[in-house]
Amino acid sequence: MSRHRSKPNILVTGTPGTGKTTTCSLLSEATNFRHINVGEVAKEKNLYDGWDEKLECHVIDEDA
Repeated sequence: MSRHRSKPNILVTGTPGTGKTTTCSLLSEATNFRHINVGEVAKEKNLYDGWDEKLECHVIDEDA
């Protein structure tokens, strides 16, 4: 069964602390798209696989 998507999925990635969440929140407001913060979802569902010492951020378990 084919589903028609009326709005695109937009994935924003980058180095921690560069303003991705702020930018995506503003984009969401301007376009009426839903904003899903993957980091928040991973934290709520305990989907972390460790800690990256160099980048000082959690590593998300992509297989969970």
